[in-house]
Amino acid sequence: MLKSISNSIASHYHVESRNDIVKIIGLHLFIILGILAGLVFFVADLTGLSTDECLPGDIAILIIFGLAFYGLRNIRISWAVNIIMLIPFVPYFFFISKSQSIFPNYLSVQHTLWSLIPFFVFFLIFGDDKKSISIYYLLSLLTLSLHIYMAELTDLIFILNWEVGAGYLNPFLTLTAFYLVTFLVAWYFTSLLNELKSQKENTENLINHTVRNLSQGMMLLEIAKDEFETPSHLIVRKTNPAFERLFRITSREIKDQIADDVLPKVFRGTFDWNKHHLYTKKKHFTFYLDHLDRHYEVETFKLTNNQVVILFSDVSIKQKMIIDLEESKHRFQVLLEAIPDIFFIIDRDGIYVDFVFKASESLKIKPEDIIGNSIFEVGFSEKMSSKIFQCIQQCIDSDSIETIEYALEVESATAMFEMRIAKLNDHSVISLARDITKRKITEMSLEEAKIKAEESDRLKTAFLANISHEIRTPMNAIIGFSKMVGSPDFEDEEKSKFIEIIIANGKLLLGLINDMISLSKIESNTLVVRKAQCRLNEVMDSLYKEFSYELEDKKNIRIKLNCENTSPKFAFITDQVLLSSILQKLIDNGIKFSEQGVVEFGYRFNEPAWIEFYVKDSGIGIAEKDQERIFERFHQLDNRTIRDYEGTGLGLSLAQHYVRLLGGDLKVKSKIGKGSVFTFSLPFEREESPLKIVR
Repeated sequence: MLKSISNSIASHYHVESRNDIVKIIGLHLFIILGILAGLVFFVADLTGLSTDECLPGDIAILIIFGLAFYGLRNIRISWAVNIIMLIPFVPYFFFISKSQSIFPNYLSVQHTLWSLIPFFVFFLIFGDDKKSISIYYLLSLLTLSLHIYMAELTDLIFILNWEVGAGYLNPFLTLTAFYLVTFLVAWYFTSLLNELKSQKENTENLINHTVRNLSQGMMLLEIAKDEFETPSHLIVRKTNPAFERLFRITSREIKDQIADDVLPKVFRGTFDWNKHHLYTKKKHFTFYLDHLDRHYEVETFKLTNNQVVILFSDVSIKQKMIIDLEESKHRFQVLLEAIPDIFFIIDRDGIYVDFVFKASESLKIKPEDIIGNSIFEVGFSEKMSSKIFQCIQQCIDSDSIETIEYALEVESATAMFEMRIAKLNDHSVISLARDITKRKITEMSLEEAKIKAEESDRLKTAFLANISHEIRTPMNAIIGFSKMVGSPDFEDEEKSKFIEIIIANGKLLLGLINDMISLSKIESNTLVVRKAQCRLNEVMDSLYKEFSYELEDKKNIRIKLNCENTSPKFAFITDQVLLSSILQKLIDNGIKFSEQGVVEFGYRFNEPAWIEFYVKDSGIGIAEKDQERIFERFHQLDNRTIRDYEGTGLGLSLAQHYVRLLGGDLKVKSKIGKGSVFTFSLPFEREESPLKIVR
């Protein structure tokens, strides 16, 4: 049934994408539910079943959703969606109009607000772009403003918490918050969709270009189905130039034709294409066309549920070569088992009869050292010599191929070899020795890389667990104290403290989110450095004021600023945002790990072309063995000393990354219990002054 509904919608609205079909079905359901809700309210009001009668509101619901349904059925989807923007008329009749509202309008502001908010989700899902969300927001804002004006509550507009009824958050802020969330979500997914569309278009262009220039013949078949969704026949949808050359036919002669009608003429009835592709589904085979005197190799791939790609290769020359090679196949079969890096012939008694050797820098063998000698005399250990001898007997007796790995001491180092032994005749074997030293080194490197990857995965897992905790903590505080602010059980002074806690936790949460966004930009390599003239002392003074304010309640810690150049206009060229972020993270780190004392930051000139920044704290310090690891991403020192300090393990890593983007390197000097000093130097670049001093 669902399949038939999907097919009906696809046919009526001329869409093929599954997402478009699902979207239209969802729009139908939403509008039908709206009509049903309007009918229920209308009937309830007419029959007196509802105590809160509002016939104009019921009629508004029916008109809006009725018009939307009319537009939808007439394939005017955008029109149907935009009609829903008239929904503010509904809360007007129910809650705003003095003659029709079911509640006193000064008590029903929240009802208006929450009747408008759900439709942000509607426009997020069904709207064409972010514009519809913004337009709906403006209409909702006007509706809410009208309600507040008619309720004579305009004096509360700039108050955060409204003490009306049970009390609630400023409705304008709530509405704007929902708008911003939906707008950002819409913006994100629109950007993502545009990127995917661009990738799809590029991929399609690449595929078309590849198909056109493919040396193999290509034919695209579509599987047609009957009313019971059973495959019935094949339709030729596309061929490439190589197909036309191979079978001497033009694309327009067979394109969009039923395969049963045209392919027998092309392939002269070689086989039943319908039967082959619809039922046997053999993916690889060869056939011969007598009228062209050519052999063809066929490979089939199922592109989608109803599309099959067939590749044709002219293998006539290959077939001839196969026939010619069959005669010499047995003679060279043993030699083809391995690449003869070092080729030995050894008799049943273990004596070297002959060898072919490619000399290398690491291994040099003289013929007189090998030929005529036994495997027990050329440098193998007794255990390895016995093993090789047993393999020789096994190969000759059972006509098998044996493989042995061994190490050999050479002039420069130890080399690893793989020896493959195969029977040559009843009296001797062929031994092929391959130098696998590089392969073994690669395997070791891969193992090391695997260990590093597993460590990275472990750190990411620990980071995710930590970040979830770090996000929940401020969120719980914000939610909990927000409820307490709205409670009448607390005095204004206590509520002020609650608000301070909410703001502090909000800043903490914002910092976490900013770190996550920064990490995302770094991972996707989209972080852009924007260098410009930066008034350094203004930046430093701003940071000093910010942290001084935060430390007002911490009497044991104070912040100190030291600027070597005190001119307010002193400036140099850098990315001010990144520089401020680096210092902010370092200062915040110093405060977090210091129970008391001074956190000092500033800059100085150590070299003419460089300016050095530093942040010095009197905190717990960092062990020497950990001083490199603290800059690794997702890494936090895992010891009891810092277990009580919150954090994600991203701050110093991000700071290091920003410093390197600006042309420097972040360093640390620290001792346990003595504090830490973080320093980094940036190129001291300044804009050329239009005034020059002439001596």
